[in-house]
Amino acid sequence: YAAVLAAMLRSRGIPARLEIGYAGEAFHAWVSVYSEEAGRLDGGVRLREKSWNLLDPTLAASGSAERNAYIGDGSHYTVKYSY
Repeated sequence: YAAVLAAMLRSRGIPARLEIGYAGEAFHAWVSVYSEEAGRLDGGVRLREKSWNLLDPTLAASGSAERNAYIGDGSHYTVKYSY
């Protein structure tokens, strides 16, 4: 999911990084996207202005209501590789 999301964002000219590392204890991949403006995506994901924002499409695909709480400030995520 993360690789496809990064490719889709980049194809629209939106700066995106595919990041691979750990989400808690699980080896995982997610996307960081740069936003010039603050706002909301998908009714729940908040983007900070002029900042890199963490998006986790795998959690979004699960439909879990707890995804935003888990993502939070990103402290559950440890980046090992960034592309």
